[in-house]
Amino acid sequence: MIDTDGPRASRGAAAITVTGIAVYAAAFAWLLRTGTTGVTASADPGATPVSLWASVLPALAAMALARLVPPRAALPRPLEGVTGRRLARETWVLVAAATVFPVLVIGQNQSLWYPLAKVLLLLVVPLAAFRLLRGDAPGGRAIPAPVTWLAPLPAVAAWFLLSQAGPLAPPLTQELPDPVTLAVGSLVTLLTAGVLEEVFYRGWLQTRLEVRYGRWPAILASSLLFAAMHTSHLHGDAVGLGLASLAAFQGVFGLMQGYLWARYRNIWVLVAVHAVVNLVYVDLLVRALGWS
Repeated sequence: MIDTDGPRASRGAAAITVTGIAVYAAAFAWLLRTGTTGVTASADPGATPVSLWASVLPALAAMALARLVPPRAALPRPLEGVTGRRLARETWVLVAAATVFPVLVIGQNQSLWYPLAKVLLLLVVPLAAFRLLRGDAPGGRAIPAPVTWLAPLPAVAAWFLLSQAGPLAPPLTQELPDPVTLAVGSLVTLLTAGVLEEVFYRGWLQTRLEVRYGRWPAILASSLLFAAMHTSHLHGDAVGLGLASLAAFQGVFGLMQGYLWARYRNIWVLVAVHAVVNLVYVDLLVRALGWS
């Protein structure tokens, strides 16, 4: 049984919620004030910016459908048997890792340092911390085995059709490397982005924040930390505009993924959605089929 400090947790939940909403409101207000209609979706050379509509509507549609379609089975409770003290320490380790990472990799998306730092801070450090903080106690499970598969499909299908196969889908304009380099890079991206990022930000971080502060504070906090991770995309002097763009695209995507995680607890659905965003093969297939 997790023993949490009720009043302190309530104050923390309120602070996180207000701050999260304020950050998103400020980001969109800044983009609209500056007349920015396209936001950065990819750091690949030649990639076309995504419109604000394309960054928001697919995610909102997916979240609305997820709200309407409940899971078809009772979801397991995460982190059973973890004490409040241990939970707090694990949470702070994850928040610290998620905060340090974007500082270390800002502007380094094309550098070898980027994937190495990601594996170190988002995988090695958390696993080591979990083991040390657990001691002789049983390990609480944050990512349960999926018990529902069909329920998330309407939300995922709506997101895919709107974002990847419809008029909101951006054209494929980025420069592609040779087939071997593309295949190797795609595999690395699948493992370090599609799998690792979802395990860290949703499975590990959001789950612990949910247990401590509640669903929406956890979704807001984890989505903004997920957006901050993409500071490696930032270049030039317009840092404020770049950060607002990250909140509008990666942050909103994180909101959708976070809600799907809280709603269905199926990590593999999130990995599949994330893979669709990152793997250029999906774009090539969609265009070959004439869907966009």
